[in-house]
Amino acid sequence: MQFLISLLIILIILASVGGYNYYRVNRAVKKLPYAEFKQNIRKVQLVDVREKDEFVYAHINGARNIPLSQLAFKYSSLLKDKPIYLCDKNGSLAPRAALTLKKNGYNDIYMLKNGLQAWEENLKTKK
Repeated sequence: MQFLISLLIILIILASVGGYNYYRVNRAVKKLPYAEFKQNIRKVQLVDVREKDEFVYAHINGARNIPLSQLAFKYSSLLKDKPIYLCDKNGSLAPRAALTLKKNGYNDIYMLKNGLQAWEENLKTKK
């Protein structure tokens, strides 16, 4: 019985932590479907948060590469008064990047829902 109570407490704690993280991410970034993301892409700061080798291989034309691993040191090169659109491979890095930006005073942050796998046009590729 003691074991079941302990297990239940652990599960409640894990669910609480997961719920809190989900809430934080949803407050930090708005996920946009492809059509909405593409609509204003030329009026925003488009940042690809994948590592340089992935970015060089293929990226959205006009995107700027600031890898998530370097974002904590390079975020100040972004303007706070202009929307930031984040993209990555599948939508897993952009939320973490958004949390870093939010923590540093950026508020107008969006990401491509499902990442570049949702991109419907050709990507700029290495020749």
